[in-house]
Amino acid sequence: MNDILLQKYGLTMQKSFEKFHGIISGNPIANYIYNYRHPDDVDEFIADLDLAISGNFSLIEDPDYGCGMGNYWFAHITPTHFELWQEGFDKRIIPLNDWKEILLAWKECLE
Repeated sequence: MNDILLQKYGLTMQKSFEKFHGIISGNPIANYIYNYRHPDDVDEFIADLDLAISGNFSLIEDPDYGCGMGNYWFAHITPTHFELWQEGFDKRIIPLNDWKEILLAWKECLE
C-alpha cells in the first residue's frame, strides 16, 4: 500500500478481519471509494483505467463512474485523469496513475 500517496489525498485505509470490509476514511474520495465493496468491482474499474493509461481511452465502454450512486455523485475517467465531485464539495482532478494506486490500495484492504 502506498501510504505516501494516500496521505497526499488525505486518505487512511485499513484492512479488516472481515473479507470485503476494508476501512477507509478521509474526504469525499473515501466516501466514493467505499461504494466499491468487492475486489471484482475494483478490478473492472482498474481495467478501464489501464485502457486510458495505455492510450486506449476510446475502448472504455462507459467512462462514467458516478452513474447509479445517487444524483449527488459525479465521477468519470478522462484520457488524462479521473474527475470526482460530490455535491457541496470541490471537484477533484486526480491523475490516472494516482487513482489506480488508490484503488489498488483499497482492493488490498478488501481481500
